[in-house]
Amino acid sequence: MYVEQPPGFVLKGHERKVLHLVKALYGLRQAPRAWYSKLDESLINLGFQRSSSEHVVYLYGECCRRLVVEVYVDDLVITGGNQADIDVFKAEMQATFKMSDMGLLHYYLRLEVAQTEVGHYCKSECLCS
Repeated sequence: MYVEQPPGFVLKGHERKVLHLVKALYGLRQAPRAWYSKLDESLINLGFQRSSSEHVVYLYGECCRRLVVEVYVDDLVITGGNQADIDVFKAEMQATFKMSDMGLLHYYLRLEVAQTEVGHYCKSECLCS
């Protein structure tokens, strides 16, 4: 993106030149795309695979060690069968992005989410630890 020099910061002798922005600015049209591109690259570098049917869902691992990350605007919903794996993932993401942990999910897209220990699913051939 190119912008005019802001008033008070015009370079003498270069008044008619414009500035080339290297980063997207928050609130501009291309900012969400730049954010998603950086996030996508980071998740792929961590070993995640983007779902072939839903491009905002990323998968890592298998069975009880599977992590699922869903991207909604600038929020991530993280779920998995192993809390330690989730904690490691959060730490890796916090090393790259400024982010805050909002805790357990209570509402998502106007749906109330109730989390319990009951209902853990694992294939019988999976060796969960």
